[in-house]
Amino acid sequence: MVKHSKEISFEESFKRLDEIVSALEQGSASLEDSLHLFEEGLKLAESLKGKLKDAEHRIQELVSSADETPKLDELT
Repeated sequence: MVKHSKEISFEESFKRLDEIVSALEQGSASLEDSLHLFEEGLKLAESLKGKLKDAEHRIQELVSSADETPKLDELT
């Protein structure tokens, strides 16, 4: 089950999503349980997508700031 009391890490979310995919692929869960798993999986996938976009944005900021040449007035 997804922890709602605190933000779970990317790695924990990814591991849980992998568990959900495996459970759904086995096909042994009831229809109701499968729907709950699918819903949880969708929420986790959206959360992971957001975390990846945030990381990509941070990397782009770091790279662009590293590529900038300091101006003379910034050195004084």
